[in-house]
Amino acid sequence: SAQTGDPSAGPGIFRGKLCRMCHGDNAEGGFGPSLAGGRGLTLDQFRRAIRAPWGVMSPYNENQLTEQQVRDAYAWGNSLDPVPDPEPGDWHWRKAPETAPLGQQLYISVGCGQCHEPENKFGRMWLGQHAKEVDFDYFAKQIYTHTDKYPRGAMGDYSKLRLPESVLRDIYQWMVVDIGMRASVSGFMTVGEQAGGNTTFNLPVRNGGVKDVGLDTEGLTVFVRVPAGRTVVSATGPGYQGTQPLKDLGLLPALSLAPHAHDDTGHVERPTPDLSGDVMVWKLANLNAGDSVDLSFTLTGAATPDLAEAFEVSTVHWENPGRNAKGSPPNMVYRDLRVPDEGDHEVIRYIAPKPTQ
Repeated sequence: SAQTGDPSAGPGIFRGKLCRMCHGDNAEGGFGPSLAGGRGLTLDQFRRAIRAPWGVMSPYNENQLTEQQVRDAYAWGNSLDPVPDPEPGDWHWRKAPETAPLGQQLYISVGCGQCHEPENKFGRMWLGQHAKEVDFDYFAKQIYTHTDKYPRGAMGDYSKLRLPESVLRDIYQWMVVDIGMRASVSGFMTVGEQAGGNTTFNLPVRNGGVKDVGLDTEGLTVFVRVPAGRTVVSATGPGYQGTQPLKDLGLLPALSLAPHAHDDTGHVERPTPDLSGDVMVWKLANLNAGDSVDLSFTLTGAATPDLAEAFEVSTVHWENPGRNAKGSPPNMVYRDLRVPDEGDHEVIRYIAPKPTQ
């Protein structure tokens, strides 16, 4: 019965294993069918649908979903009220319109886009870490034998019967060849010394690509918002340019979340960015795969909780390589507007100190 599992554990499994991306936050359905009310499935049938699914869904082994987690998810689904037919939930990401490139249409329609978003921003970054090794065979291994690399990951191994190689080649052409892979650049701010009423912040910026294999970057601009009411005492690191108004920098801040399309045309509007205030600016000629650079700055005042919001627009931007979203053949209308029209960028994360007991 459904009571062989703990229904209270179900929501956590749905979130942690990304089931919600296809089946809805509350199992109401979307790209995948609703599981609310159990759909009349026995526990054995439910388990089989996970271990050896008959649709486009990839299978999940016991390293990814344990027997207890299967039972818990089953119990939770059975505890929910069924969704009236024919009213499944919305797709997490809408299908690509007919005006989109064929590869993007296929990528969304076979389910990849529900987790990986309209342009597979992070997947192209992971590929970019190994750019010189990436060809179609390398790419196909990530799809058909995914659990060899990520045995406990949230994605299973796709079957060539469900995702034929011909379809995968169209997706590869669009995603890897036409748009291009992304460099793996990141920056994290952490609190250093706090003394004399001032706080020093450390900001290592790293290219996470494999040295001599991953994508190198050129023309980097690192900018960090100066929180209101704070003054820059000092800043260190190569290429420091001082402070200037963000609105005069000529670069848009990176977004943490990707805006969704509001209709079936696939057009997406970028939220109006907050360009108020000043930013500290560093300019670097390049940052090669495997390399990092240590930046730091000291501000007046203590490391208070409100800094997480104050630092939000902080970004590392690079000119090359940048993705091809406008030219032929991509000409995309279904865009991920976290990635700029020219070049590329990433949010600089602020890691706040843990509160003292």
